[in-house]
Amino acid sequence: MMNFFQSQLFERIMFTLVVVGLLLGIYSAYKVITISLTLNNNIAQQIRDSGEELEIQSIAEGRGLVAADIERRELVKERAQMTIAGGIGLALLGIGWLGYDFLNHRRKKSNVVQAAQV
Repeated sequence: MMNFFQSQLFERIMFTLVVVGLLLGIYSAYKVITISLTLNNNIAQQIRDSGEELEIQSIAEGRGLVAADIERRELVKERAQMTIAGGIGLALLGIGWLGYDFLNHRRKKSNVVQAAQV
């Protein structure tokens, strides 16, 4: 088991975790920002933020508001999912980083033992 932690496979796995975590974090941060900007332009979100009640003048206006509210709900759901994905990306980045630190510690320890034996 200890040989696995010193192998090239372990190092590649940790590197992959760091890269995947970093990319996932960057992508989800980008998506959260773009979704938030889209959400700020949504008429249903603007009405919700203002807190005022609206009197609907026509059926077409009502349908438009319903469509905007459905879009707002989808955007809120997607933003929450991207926030979770960003957290997972940060967790993967942390695990990969800790694995690299563990690997470097093991290498330094083995180098000290080898130098003491010589």
